Amino acid sequence: MPRTARLTRDDWAAAALDALAEGGPPAVAVEPVAARLGASKSSFYWLFDNRQALLAAALERWERVQTDEILPWLAALPPAERLRRLVHHAFADTTGRGDLALRLLTESADPLVREVTERVTERRLAVLESAFTALGHPPEAARHYAMAGYSAYLGAAALRHTPSAPADPAAYIDTILRAFGVPAED
Repeated sequence: MPRTARLTRDDWAAAALDALAEGGPPAVAVEPVAARLGASKSSFYWLFDNRQALLAAALERWERVQTDEILPWLAALPPAERLRRLVHHAFADTTGRGDLALRLLTESADPLVREVTERVTERRLAVLESAFTALGHPPEAARHYAMAGYSAYLGAAALRHTPSAPADPAAYIDTILRAFGVPAED
C-alpha cells in the first residue's frame, strides 16, 4: 500500500492479523506492522491507543472473517457437507490463518487472546456438534465427535505446511469423515 494512502483501522487490523498468523501474538507490534503498511509508527497513534488495541482489532477481524462470515453459511449446509467442507478448508486455506486457532490456543496466555479464542472455539464446536446431532448421534457423542473433528481440522491445518501432509488430501478427508461416521460423498 502506498505511503500516501490514508490508512484505516481496518488496514492496520488486517496487517496485524497477517503478523498474528505468521508469528503469533508477539508478532503484533507497532513498528513491524507499520513497516508492512509502509506507514510511520506515529500514524498508528492516530487510530489506536496502544499495541493491545491493535491486537484486539486483529482478533476482532479474525473472528469476523474466519467465524462470523463463515459459520452461518456452513450451518445452512447439509450436515455431512458441512463437515466435509470444514476438513477440506484445513487443506485449502492459503492465508496461513487455518492453523491460527491452534497457535492462539497453545501459545498465548494473554487474557484478551484467550477470551476471543475460547469464544471462537465454542462457536465452531457448536456448528460441528449440530452437524453430528443432525446425523443422528446422541448429544454427548455429538459433542465428542465435534471435539475430535475440530482437533482433526486444527491438526490438518498445521500439518499442511510440512512434508508429512497427506499427498492426497481428498483421500485423507474421506478417511477422517468415515472415522466419524459421516456418509461418503455421492
